[in-house]
Amino acid sequence: MAVTQISRIQHRRGLEQDLPQLASAELGWSIDTRQLYIGNGTLSEGAPIEGVTRILTENDIDDITSNTSFTNYTFQGTAAGYTVQTGPSALFPVSRTFQQKFDDIVNVRDFGAIGDNSTDDTIAINRAIQQIYKSTISPNEPRARRTIYFPGGTYVTTSEILIPPYAKIIGDGPGSTTIRQTIGNKTVANLCDSSFQTGASLGSGSAILPRDIEISGINFYNSNLFANLSIMTIDGASNVKISSCKFEHSIVPGFYPNSISLVTSVSPTEKITIDTCQFVKAGNAISAQGDGISTIRIFNSSFYNISNVVYDITRAVGITSVGNFYDKLFDTPRSIFRSNGSNRNYSFGDSSISTDDENLAGVQLGNLSIFSSLRQTISTVPFLILTDTDSYSVKYKITQNSPASARGYFTRYGTADVSNDGANVVIVDNYVETPISVNANITANTTHFIVSTTQGTADLEYSISSFSLTF
Repeated sequence: MAVTQISRIQHRRGLEQDLPQLASAELGWSIDTRQLYIGNGTLSEGAPIEGVTRILTENDIDDITSNTSFTNYTFQGTAAGYTVQTGPSALFPVSRTFQQKFDDIVNVRDFGAIGDNSTDDTIAINRAIQQIYKSTISPNEPRARRTIYFPGGTYVTTSEILIPPYAKIIGDGPGSTTIRQTIGNKTVANLCDSSFQTGASLGSGSAILPRDIEISGINFYNSNLFANLSIMTIDGASNVKISSCKFEHSIVPGFYPNSISLVTSVSPTEKITIDTCQFVKAGNAISAQGDGISTIRIFNSSFYNISNVVYDITRAVGITSVGNFYDKLFDTPRSIFRSNGSNRNYSFGDSSISTDDENLAGVQLGNLSIFSSLRQTISTVPFLILTDTDSYSVKYKITQNSPASARGYFTRYGTADVSNDGANVVIVDNYVETPISVNANITANTTHFIVSTTQGTADLEYSISSFSLTF
């Protein structure tokens, strides 16, 4: 027999206030509130509780951020096998809405940024920063401030990004999150005051100067081939920490911008910490341009293809460099620091893989460099130690190890002071040695300190100290 009609199955329906106890798996539709319920069943059937259970529908999803029946969030922390107590007792946990939870950290994409390496995200990024650190609220209300998160992606910009006081900007790491400046000779990012002013206008109108700023996990990249401006300008700022970031230029020969410029337009710049960052292609990596720049700390960072000097700090005081790595630093190697000799700058444990490793200081105190202690086996073939200063001292110890009769018994140790005017070299060698002379020759020319043996081989241990050239 042909089917002419599908029978209609009717469930309970009515007003919310008239909702009865539903049978097991029976559906009930509340017409006035557009809410759907299903019967739990009885305890004898195995239900943990009798009554009805509400079923979420599209009406609930649309209203999920404001309907507290579904959107309350309580931290539980059950991974360790117990539920964390969040309130005064287990019966009264702290509850927050999902909206409050989501608002704890701001995603820059919530403000329209795309990060597709094509769309111009300048306006969206600046809108996010300006709204979260609103000039009329954030300076005096810490609760208005939020961390701004840049998910992995390349965010194209055509103008500077302004970073105000108290801002915290984070990305997914310099290999994942990039802010790429593409148009014109512009910086990628500048620190600004609470009214988003820079330069000579910093602090005007009682605005708070840049301070207490944290930036991490972002590659600041200027893809302009002919840039003259730095990637980031830090002006009149204090208590700034930049970590796990990359500062990268795409410049061609003939252009020598800084990676970071430290400036004092209207106020000192101090207490700046740079940790575990990368600097790629620049004239100077970090340049201090003005008086009143002090207490700059650079740790565990890497510098590649820096064509002039790493730290141009002639007018800065108290620059400390610890555990940094330098590769292909200079066209004409001279010094990591460009200073006037009274800057109170310090370098400890910095390293390099350049051909001039022997000239990289283990410790640098102002213009005084104390180079790492090294060990070398020498022979009758002269061993040349490259030097690039007009005077230096070499502390050394030579222990003869062949012929066999001399091994470990014939030793010479002392200090050789060398002065060099570019044409004439004078060496004064003060030393003592075992009663039987060590077969060693020590000389110097205008470019090298030279050590050899007259016969056999010997172990040479040495360290050079000198006053570096100033510029």
